[in-house]
Amino acid sequence: MLSPLGVSYLGLDDEGFAHFLRGTGAPFASVGALTFLFALLSLGRWGLRVMLSQKHPYEPWLWDHSWRHELQDQRLTQLLVSWPVSLVLLAVLAVVHWLFYSRVFSQGHVLPGALLGLVLLGFDIIIFTRVLGPTVLGTLALLRFGRMRLLLPGVPLELGSRCQVHLEARSLARMSNVKVELRRIREWAETTGCGDERLTQSVTHIEHSHTYTVDAAALHEGKALALPLELPEGGPEHSTALHASRSCHWELKLSSEVSSVHLDTTFVLPVYYVVGGHPARAS
Repeated sequence: MLSPLGVSYLGLDDEGFAHFLRGTGAPFASVGALTFLFALLSLGRWGLRVMLSQKHPYEPWLWDHSWRHELQDQRLTQLLVSWPVSLVLLAVLAVVHWLFYSRVFSQGHVLPGALLGLVLLGFDIIIFTRVLGPTVLGTLALLRFGRMRLLLPGVPLELGSRCQVHLEARSLARMSNVKVELRRIREWAETTGCGDERLTQSVTHIEHSHTYTVDAAALHEGKALALPLELPEGGPEHSTALHASRSCHWELKLSSEVSSVHLDTTFVLPVYYVVGGHPARAS
């Protein structure tokens, strides 16, 4: 049963193909176990969000997200996810490459081996550029800048108001200024076509963007950097809605360049439309 598949696609006999499956089984099983755990965590969070939304229907900041007056950049959290994923992918690639070169070429299947080698090279390039590369750069940025914190004057931030948030970061002697971008982003899934040509893709649209530069002198002295925010007027449809079908979120993007490592971090802000002291529920 294994022989036609092994011979046709990998150039392996029954024994070689069975050895190939045994070698790749453990990495794929690890990926499956991690996926199952993430699914359980997501289900638990969804249940808690539904319960809180029924209890506090006009206070969405209590259940849309665990908002705090002190926000931390998500680079460390992202790296805690991306590094295990990268290591699992590297382990899978290492096993596949070892089995491939030790089995296929040892049995004299040069042409099929060369063609499959090109396919594996394509996968290598995709994984290194899309997964491993950003993970390494993110780690270098975290080591250089540390984990930044953004202090809010309160939760929520009201549309149409002016306020100041404060950035706490390591002393950065080489950074002269910080580029600040406040933006409102709308995301939704859009389906086109029908039948076999049906295609669903994620659409991202920047509805509002305001960019300015702030002198980073305070960071040189180890102090918090004050960042003025001018939130535009808007209605309930402009409130933060992270889990809506057409999600809306406000971002504060901070960027600058220090040596060869780029500062590029983003904070998601709790911006809501307030009526009578109670933020309106965004649909």
